[in-house]
Amino acid sequence: MATGSSGTAGADSPASARPVPPSRGRGGCGCGGRARDAFDLAVSFGAFGHFLPHERPTLFAQVHAALRPGGLFAFPITAPPRVGSLQYWTLWGFDTAMRVRNALWHPRFVMYYRRFGLAEVRRDLVGAGFTVTTVALDDLLGRLPDGSPRCRLVLARRRD
Repeated sequence: MATGSSGTAGADSPASARPVPPSRGRGGCGCGGRARDAFDLAVSFGAFGHFLPHERPTLFAQVHAALRPGGLFAFPITAPPRVGSLQYWTLWGFDTAMRVRNALWHPRFVMYYRRFGLAEVRRDLVGAGFTVTTVALDDLLGRLPDGSPRCRLVLARRRD
């Protein structure tokens, strides 16, 4: 999550490149607080399972700080599986196995699939200073039997 384009003219030239070193610890966007107002766009694909719910506000605040005013943070989010379905039990089993693994072995490895719900994520994004909208990705994954989208694109725009 620590790379991107500054969006300025000549941004691809070596003289104007603004590299952002990755952070050395967990719980951040990889910019270590050094990239302020640096990016127009931040994206994430599949990284959120590595953050515990209580780490989201800090993560989103760091992304917010790294974006320029009006910058966009975009990522997909899937609908939760139907309770009792094979996918539900598969994810539940994986999360449970990870909890057992982390209770027995160190260092801990954070990877949980069921801890990233749209309502909670929206609340944390708004709390970090984003305006949040979503776009249904019907063309890619279709809709669930109840008519809701299987996947949405979350578009969180930095206010200021």
